[in-house]
Amino acid sequence: MRRLFPFAAAAFVALVASGCPRSPDAPEPGMGTPCEQLDDCNPGVTCGALRLCVAGFCEAEASLIRPCPGAGDPIVDPGP
Repeated sequence: MRRLFPFAAAAFVALVASGCPRSPDAPEPGMGTPCEQLDDCNPGVTCGALRLCVAGFCEAEASLIRPCPGAGDPIVDPGP
């Protein structure tokens, strides 16, 4: 029983740590496309793999995944 506890604790920590999302990677200062919001980095795209706006610049690679409805059709923003 004493040998089971360390194994169970290690398995629990590994499970919890693997579920943590990665943090967004900010581009180098002055590099990347300038942005103010998510739409600036993903013009016309509202689902699928999206790039985040971090520290005023778009990420180099997509890090946000938003599911598309149905057969992968983009979500149309109805606007204000």
